Amino acid sequence: MKILFLINSLKNKSGSERVAVELANKIAKNSSYQVAIVNRESTHSTCAYSVSEYVNVIALDGNFFEFYKKLKQHLKNNNYDKIIIHNMGKLTLLCSLLPLNQRKKIVSLEHVSFVSRPNTVQLLSKFCYPRIHQVVVLTANDGKQFRKIHNNVEVIPNFSPFEIFADSKPLKKNIVTVGRLTDQKNYIHLLKAWELIATKLPEWTLNIYGEGEQKELLKTYIEEHSLLNVYLRGVTSDVKEVYLNSDFFVMSSKYEGLPMVLIEAQSFGLPIVSYDCPFGPSDVIEDRYNGILVEDQNINMLAGSILELAQSSDLLIKYSENSKINAEKYQADQILHLWHDRVLEG
Repeated sequence: MKILFLINSLKNKSGSERVAVELANKIAKNSSYQVAIVNRESTHSTCAYSVSEYVNVIALDGNFFEFYKKLKQHLKNNNYDKIIIHNMGKLTLLCSLLPLNQRKKIVSLEHVSFVSRPNTVQLLSKFCYPRIHQVVVLTANDGKQFRKIHNNVEVIPNFSPFEIFADSKPLKKNIVTVGRLTDQKNYIHLLKAWELIATKLPEWTLNIYGEGEQKELLKTYIEEHSLLNVYLRGVTSDVKEVYLNSDFFVMSSKYEGLPMVLIEAQSFGLPIVSYDCPFGPSDVIEDRYNGILVEDQNINMLAGSILELAQSSDLLIKYSENSKINAEKYQADQILHLWHDRVLEG
C-alpha cells in the first residue's frame, strides 16, 4: 500500500510536524506500506525532526496555487492508495478541489479544533469536506463538530513518542511549557499569571521552550515587569531531558487540537495545569486526578492553580502517578492499531 502524507511545512519544531514525522516513521516500519511526505519546502535532510530512511520526503515549493498544480501532477504520476492531510485549517480545503479519483482517497487529520477556525473557513468546510473520503480528529468534542459536516469521522488521538518513565524523580522546582511563541499559545497570559505569584515561589523557575513571532513581545513584558525566575529557553534539541528536569507542565493556549506536548509530558509523570480551552486539554487532563483544568482564559485561576500545585508535594506526587497511568492509553502500539484498522485498511 502506498501512503502519502501532506503537510504545509516540515522545517519547524512544532507539534503537528512532530506528529506527522512520528506517524510516518512508525507506519513505514511495516514493510506492507510505502510512505512519502509532501510539503512545501523541506527535503529529507532539512526537516526539523528526524525522518526515517524508509520515508521519502518531497518538496513542492511555491505559493498555494503553484503547490496545488505541482501536487495535482505528482498525484497523477503516483498511484497512492491513501492521501493523509495534516490539516491546520486550509490544506484540506485546497485538496478538496482535486479530481474525484484523488479526492476519494483523502483522509483529513485535523490538528486544531473546528470551532477555533475563522467563520469563513468553517463555512467553506461545510461545502468542501463532503468531497473527501474520511476525517480523523484527535478529540471526542471535535468528533461531534465534524460529524455535523461529514458522515465518516474517526477519533484517534496522537501517540507519545516516549515510553512511560517508570522511575521516580527528585523535586527540581521547575515548571515547564513547550510550544511555538504564537498568539494561539497565549504565553502572555502565563506571564501575567506568573507575575501574580512569583514572589510566593522564590525557589521555583518557569521555563518556556519554543521560538516564534511573539518572542520579542514576551521578552519585553518580562523586562518591563521585572519578572523573576522566568526564562525564554528557545528551541530544545532534547525535549526528553527537559521533561525529566521538570516537575509539572502548564498550558495557557486559546485553542488546541490534541496537544502533543501534554501527551509527552504525562509520559514522564508530569502533572498538568491548563486552561480548559477548546478542545484538547480536557481529553488528556482529568481535573484533580492528573492535573488541574482551569476556567478558560481566567488568569487569576491559572495563577492560583500553579501556586497550589507548586506548594503541595502531596498533590505533585498524586497527580504524577496518575499521569503515568493515563499515559498508557497514548502509547504508540495502541494508537497505531487504531490507524491500521480504522483508516489504512478501513
